[in-house]
Amino acid sequence: MVNPSAKQDPEALLAAKLASLPTTPGCYLFIDKAGAVVYVGKAKSLRSRVRSYFQESGSDARYFIPILRKIVADLETVVTATEKEAAVLENELVKQHKPRFNVKLRDDKDFLCLKLDTQKAWPMLETVRRPAPDKARYFGPYHSATSARRTLHLVNKHFQLRTCSDTEMASRRRPCLQYQIKRCLAPCVMDVDRELYSEMVRSVALFLEGRHDELTGELTTRMRDASRELEFERAAIYRDQLRAVEAVREAQRVVYVKDVDQDVVGIYREGTLVEVEVILVRRGRVTDTLSFSLRNMELPDDEVLGGFLNEYYGVASTTIPDEVLVPVLPDGAEGVAEWLGDRRGRKVALFVPQRGPRVDLLKMASENAAHAFREKQRSSDDLEARLEEIRERLRLPTLPRRIECCDISHLGGGDTVGSIVALLDGQPDKKRYRSFNVKSVADGDDYAAMYEVLSRRFRRGKAARQASPASTADSEAALGAEGAPESDVMEGVTESDMMESDPAESDALESDATEGDLADEDIGSATASDAPPETEGTPVSAAAERESAASGGDVSRRAEAGGGEWDLPDLFVVDGGRGQLQVALSAARDLGLHGLPIVGLAKERETQTGEKLVDRVYLPGQKNGIPLRSTSSALFFLARARDEAHRFANHARKRLGKARRLRSEIEDIPGLGSAVRTALLRELGSMEGVRRATDAQILAVTGVTKRHLSALRKVIPSPESSQPDAPAEDTGDLSKARGLTR
Repeated sequence: MVNPSAKQDPEALLAAKLASLPTTPGCYLFIDKAGAVVYVGKAKSLRSRVRSYFQESGSDARYFIPILRKIVADLETVVTATEKEAAVLENELVKQHKPRFNVKLRDDKDFLCLKLDTQKAWPMLETVRRPAPDKARYFGPYHSATSARRTLHLVNKHFQLRTCSDTEMASRRRPCLQYQIKRCLAPCVMDVDRELYSEMVRSVALFLEGRHDELTGELTTRMRDASRELEFERAAIYRDQLRAVEAVREAQRVVYVKDVDQDVVGIYREGTLVEVEVILVRRGRVTDTLSFSLRNMELPDDEVLGGFLNEYYGVASTTIPDEVLVPVLPDGAEGVAEWLGDRRGRKVALFVPQRGPRVDLLKMASENAAHAFREKQRSSDDLEARLEEIRERLRLPTLPRRIECCDISHLGGGDTVGSIVALLDGQPDKKRYRSFNVKSVADGDDYAAMYEVLSRRFRRGKAARQASPASTADSEAALGAEGAPESDVMEGVTESDMMESDPAESDALESDATEGDLADEDIGSATASDAPPETEGTPVSAAAERESAASGGDVSRRAEAGGGEWDLPDLFVVDGGRGQLQVALSAARDLGLHGLPIVGLAKERETQTGEKLVDRVYLPGQKNGIPLRSTSSALFFLARARDEAHRFANHARKRLGKARRLRSEIEDIPGLGSAVRTALLRELGSMEGVRRATDAQILAVTGVTKRHLSALRKVIPSPESSQPDAPAEDTGDLSKARGLTR
């Protein structure tokens, strides 16, 4: 029993718990002063393992030890019967608490996997993010989406499985293009031999498992049997599949003669930066290599490795091999091996090789880890040099780690859409992509459209800065924010007016990796003069400024809810020359953002005299642009942002135009939900049928109530009410016509 005084002293309580630790296997949780779990581990002996963290030792090289006593205020232990149970429990506790110091291989979404559901009548291969316990077969995970989709394309090209979804397959009436180009057997409409299709499915499974020798033998046998039976078309299919497998095998290096599957794990570290390399060896051939970067790893190598194995093999789709070769055994290695064996359904060996070709494999994995670490460090150093070049060329106050770019797209003056994309350290940051539907400007007025889009984006950025008091001072210092002079303040509009709520404006829809649907936005009207690019003045009228400022919406509340997603960037780029730059500067200055770095990027063009002008960057207050060579690092980043903004704006405009063209008149009737609209069109046939339908016919539709009927009649009158007047009007018209004839 712990004495009462120990309960009042956290250090005494911790010491008492350390003294009473059992020698059995189990898991331990380190808890900080705020009550959050900072680390979860497992041990073969809880007593010896946990107490080793708090014992002074001059030979202890663990990076975790120096800061442990400053962080840990309490600990909890969970006793298990076996080491395997401890390994399983550790995996669950890490997923539950997400500790700060444990290994994390994924950020906000899982790796891509390939799913093959053999329970379906006609199985198909598809990509998924999160495997489900549905008895389907999963292959992967793939360390990049590109490699997963490349594998999917290779399979679809040669093994002729269907690529359409279940819904498309059920509604299809004729074969698609995939059947015409011999990439699908069209089981949706054709009479396909199920035995042949099952052979295709088995071949795909063998191919994805890396069992290429076995697959080659089966394909060779099938090809010869088909030729013997004079089914030459089928034999040609097997021949093409055989060539595809042979091409993959040629690219694989033979490293081991023994017919076993192996995962070889190599580690390289410098301080708290750790690089883990996994070499996948299937039937003696290297089929793939995976590289993982772990940062802020204060743990020793054995605990890093233990956490990595739990994370990597904890994914349902990960293929577990016969052997896992590691440079150092984690604590409770026997339990980890048993846990892997249970997940695989067969015994798995986890060990450190001592001699023979396995040692060479482990050495190769460690060398690959060191090489990957240096390449990533070199890439990081190169990135810093490129950003520094941009900072010097454009005279920026800080490194432009986050760059945003704006572009406007329209089709003949209609469907005007503005896009804002973001780059973080030169890579697209799609969670910050924004698209704006522009409806308040004249057709084809790019200046007014850009002013509207940038005003709304800058208002949210300013509100996000104001909603974060801790960062307000730093942000203002970085941007050089000052009070707006009287000449820059819009006439009759104060700063508080800009932040007033206007329910007519809706948020710009965030588009992530899937680039979500566009949302219609009603905003205040704005006008702009068609000032040419050479005009130095602001090409936006005061009325447009007042309307745009008054349509601020509940910006502060929305920006605060959006967190840091509306923070202002280190550099803002507009696609265009001096005219577009002046519009952007006007939108920023009208909101008091005088220190936000904004530049214009003009495309390469040819003058009337035949002179070729390269891409140029226009800076505020500078008449002539800064020419950028095609090999310039600064141009690479800026052009990438510009091209991405152009692509995203066109994508958003196409989606908006498609939604408008496919929009039904019934969707504009207020008071009717989507289910009611669908039911009306399905049972009455079309909008013409809805117009001709009586009240009784409409109420007979499933799900339609008198409230829905009342909302409908406010827009579409009942045909019964207008029926009696029709003959009288016709008679009068006929009489007039006869009188004129006489």
